[in-house]
Amino acid sequence: MPSIVRSALVFAMIVACLAPGYAMSEEESPPDEREAVEAPQVDKSSAIHLLRDAAGYFDELAQLPESTWIGRDQESANDDINKLIEEAIQVLEIPELTEYRNDYRSIEQRIREENDQVSELKEKRLLAPEEDAGALTRWTPTTTLKNFTASTRGDYDILIEAHQGNVESYQQSLEALRDTMSAKLAELGSDMSADQLELWMTSAIGDDVITMRVVFNSIRDVTEDLAELTSESGENLEFAKRYYGMVVILHKLIVHMQETFVDRVNNSVLPQLSEFRDEADTIIADARQLMKSSRNPAGLEQSIEANRLTVRTIDLYERIVTSQRDKVQDALRLSRHEEKEAIVNYRTVSLSSAVSSLINDGLDTFEALSNLQMPDTVEFQNAEIREEFRKLTGRIERGQ
Repeated sequence: MPSIVRSALVFAMIVACLAPGYAMSEEESPPDEREAVEAPQVDKSSAIHLLRDAAGYFDELAQLPESTWIGRDQESANDDINKLIEEAIQVLEIPELTEYRNDYRSIEQRIREENDQVSELKEKRLLAPEEDAGALTRWTPTTTLKNFTASTRGDYDILIEAHQGNVESYQQSLEALRDTMSAKLAELGSDMSADQLELWMTSAIGDDVITMRVVFNSIRDVTEDLAELTSESGENLEFAKRYYGMVVILHKLIVHMQETFVDRVNNSVLPQLSEFRDEADTIIADARQLMKSSRNPAGLEQSIEANRLTVRTIDLYERIVTSQRDKVQDALRLSRHEEKEAIVNYRTVSLSSAVSSLINDGLDTFEALSNLQMPDTVEFQNAEIREEFRKLTGRIERGQ
């Protein structure tokens, strides 16, 4: 290698190493596929501890004034209950599955960054001299360093190919994570195929849907433990009522999750999708009007087709979101009724044997509620719809 080339290469490497945010992106490997292990477990000890504390505040309500300027009142106690419910949801969600989902979001972000890089490089390539890749770029060992040496279209071709290769690797990692998550959910008794997970993980409500599936499963497990504890307490009514108080809190937790989901869909997701549709319809109408006098209608026709795809995707998005909202709303009506009934039963129960029966009734109710809001089986029609779906989700999450 000529000495001038060696010197330039060394200089480029030094500059890159000193640059803020220096990273060798192509040497980064996607997160490892996780080996299949036993079914993920909820931290039942922490969950029961939180439920017990919340049940204590709930029992306190009957002795507190509705509102007072000084001292503790029902509003204060309900605030404490709601805080513990939020903590219990996180515990019942199972950390392992939460970690998988965080990994998934992280990889999706890397894919977006890689695609942004490709777009920028294509722009630079268009303005670069029509020459093959130079020796300096060919011999530079990493993509980060190649960015400092690229100057010809051939140089940029090498960079574009490297970033596109990163995208393919990340896509494979997403596929592996979906398979792993599907297997874990199946072990929990919540069947959701990898294809279904792709759609839900791509949607703005996917995290909520999956969280509710996982939490409902955990609730059933915890309730079974409470039923066993109640049975073992024998004739000790104080302990039996405490355990049933925890079941009452689980009813409240379910209502809280369902109300939060319905509110978010009605007041955030659907209104934003409606705005996106209005925007696309306006662009289509304006483009059609301009085509009447345009000398270059091809570009306008392309814009029309792109926005027609957006509208078709919004139609699919709205159907999915509305269907799931309706399922949760139907389940919520039952949840509210069961919550009220559980509260009345808690206040009036007098025999430990009756408590055991009530807890088992609650277990049946939780099972029924879980089945009522089972996610729909929906798949992407094609790659274009999938990509447009992702874009809409990104806009929803950014509030744009």
